[in-house]
Amino acid sequence: MNKIQDAEIKDKKVLLRVDFNVPMKDGEIEGDKRIREALPTIQYLLDKGVQKVTIVSHLGKPDGKKDNKYSLLPVANLLAKLLKIDVEFKDFADKYQIDDKIVLLENVRFDVGEEANNPEFARKLASTSDLFINDAFGTAHRAHASTEGVTKFLPSFAGLLIQKEVENLNQLLQEARKPFTVILGGAKIADKLPVIKNLASRAENFLIGGGIASTFLAARRHYMGKSLIDKDDFSQANEVWQNLINDPKRNLYLPTDLVLSLSIKKAEDVQEVEVGELLQPNFEDYAATDIGPKTIEKYISVIRDSKTVFWNGNMGVSEIEEFANGTVDIAQALKDLSQNENVKIVIGGGDTVTAVEKIMNRPPAGGESNIFLSTGGGATLEYLAGKVLPGLKALE
Repeated sequence: MNKIQDAEIKDKKVLLRVDFNVPMKDGEIEGDKRIREALPTIQYLLDKGVQKVTIVSHLGKPDGKKDNKYSLLPVANLLAKLLKIDVEFKDFADKYQIDDKIVLLENVRFDVGEEANNPEFARKLASTSDLFINDAFGTAHRAHASTEGVTKFLPSFAGLLIQKEVENLNQLLQEARKPFTVILGGAKIADKLPVIKNLASRAENFLIGGGIASTFLAARRHYMGKSLIDKDDFSQANEVWQNLINDPKRNLYLPTDLVLSLSIKKAEDVQEVEVGELLQPNFEDYAATDIGPKTIEKYISVIRDSKTVFWNGNMGVSEIEEFANGTVDIAQALKDLSQNENVKIVIGGGDTVTAVEKIMNRPPAGGESNIFLSTGGGATLEYLAGKVLPGLKALE
């Protein structure tokens, strides 16, 4: 992978792809982690005497249409404050002359050419620059015009954040200290099964929660009522389950008790139920909303004995306070574990990272903490599943 440190930067015009896909509500930024994570690369370029920096990013899913709800203007304003330097904001469709050192272009997904990886759109993005720096790990699994397409027209290098992401994830794949525990939750089991398969020879423990636990249990002939399950993945779930339980060196932990509710939008007739009770259709009107207290206790005991941990996906419907105990308690257990300087903890996925940041009361400092919070969701999972990420491949 070509690195920014190897690029001739002085007096050059640089196209910089970042991931400013931050949570927004009513035009207000609700979380600035991804913006702050881009600052070291931007500052590096400024310190090396770059002539101009043109920054591009996406925000949300506007489907190729201009929509002010997804405008990057609030990001430009915050970026200027953080850098303490003027930041011009321009529509990428305009012909522009950069008067300031830095310009942030409008959301590239306002053009259908971005997600289609249209060569002409990529050429247009590259036309005002001498070289390309990709620092958007969160989109590295997408072959889009601003991540892969522009590399056809410009010498291309990895920014500091992408390098940090790859280095931390490689520790899990190549040099994880044992015992290595993988915690997986969230909704989409199809995204997690490849990770389990690829890490099955590396990790000793797999702790399963969230909607993917419901799918595993339903595949094992439990009646999961109105729980979120993926019936199309039953066969693969059973295959993964069987392979792991047949390996004496591996442990796959499914919940032994669950929190059920008549509604996933609010706590309604909440029940704590032993999983064995779900072998009969006793709770067909209920949905699993969290792992239960006995499961939490067991999972924490496994975490305490771990030297390496990877976590992606919350344990329940954690945006509802009554269903957040599993996620909060796991996050607290990892905070406690991090006091041991000999452990390594990597956490990915927006909701999971947010939960950990709340427990920590601050984002862990990347170079100073043994907890690494990945900016990738799907990209992190695909990298750990052993897949080739087009945005990284293009930097080779």
